[in-house]
Amino acid sequence: MTKYIWKHLPYAVYMDTNGLYSAGQYLNKTWINELLSVTNKYCISLCICKLVLYEWCEHIFEILTKNRHKLLSSIKMLKDYNIQLPHIESKDISLPEKHDLIQIVTQKLQTSGFRIVENWETPLSKLLDEAVIKRPPFEHGGKGFCDAVILESYAQHAKVNFSDARVIVISNDAAVRRSEDRFKSLGVTVEFLGESDIVEKLKASLKDEIATFIEEKNNRLTEYIRGFESKIIDFVNRHPFEITDLNFYALLAPEEERINGSVKRLISVRPTKITNVIGGTQPYGEKIPQGRYPVQVFVEIEIELVVKPDNFGLGSLKRATVQPDIVNEKSPIIFENAIDYNPKEITKTIKKNVSVFVTLDAEKEENNILNDFKIVKIN
Repeated sequence: MTKYIWKHLPYAVYMDTNGLYSAGQYLNKTWINELLSVTNKYCISLCICKLVLYEWCEHIFEILTKNRHKLLSSIKMLKDYNIQLPHIESKDISLPEKHDLIQIVTQKLQTSGFRIVENWETPLSKLLDEAVIKRPPFEHGGKGFCDAVILESYAQHAKVNFSDARVIVISNDAAVRRSEDRFKSLGVTVEFLGESDIVEKLKASLKDEIATFIEEKNNRLTEYIRGFESKIIDFVNRHPFEITDLNFYALLAPEEERINGSVKRLISVRPTKITNVIGGTQPYGEKIPQGRYPVQVFVEIEIELVVKPDNFGLGSLKRATVQPDIVNEKSPIIFENAIDYNPKEITKTIKKNVSVFVTLDAEKEENNILNDFKIVKIN
């Protein structure tokens, strides 16, 4: 089976920075979990180079900085209303140094199944020549410098580590996807795919009987997990999880679920059903207990909310921690809006997914026996 797989599957899958953005800051999107499940199972190298890692860490640091500011603002407001709090000074809430953050993020990525590859030490003269002739991914004005280093790092890594290499690069950047010759010149076969296509591509590369086996195994796992649906929904109902603007203002959401305006209140948050079950994927930053088989269970959440239309787009980021069974019409979650642009309010129901991390007995799962179901947490 292994010999056949390596005739059809790529040796490595490489990601650029926008691929990580698409995966979410906790790498909790369905597609990245499915990708990690396949790459971990079939020993496909899922790689990012250090330059992508550093760009990703800058993104995380910006998020941490914004959240620290919000935390301090919230503490000040609570104190202004004489709400008792532990003594917390701004100096007590210090952000990690950049090099420490890089170590933390590296460990989380490696725990999930990523490999970090070295940056190619590109001769500056070569990059400048390529910028002048606009060799992809370079564009007008020299744009594409970092992308060129990232792509060359991946091409060189594939050439050195794999014989007759076949690789996939995940990117939605048009300039990056025109860079096939960088790999071909080194004898590396490359295919560029977006995150929406990568999992289906890998599945299609499996032999029919193997794909059928995987599908049957997934169906069996899904059927087993659905036997605990009421228990999982009750767990989601009784445990807090975060809701942010990203839940409301997703640009790719269906038209009927798009929010045009400012969210004023959450009236109810209801877990309704299991929508997907993915086995074998390691949650971001989580170490799997020894002898346990990891499973991600995606649960649909119906969110009833009140929206006030406005003409100013997303507005400022809002964050709430919700526990579904205590959110209702009598105790809604209120979002502040400093300026009242429009008195009209619209009640709307949207559907989103949260993932629940559960584990099974790994040895029995390996022998096609599903047993010892345990819920760990909401991701």
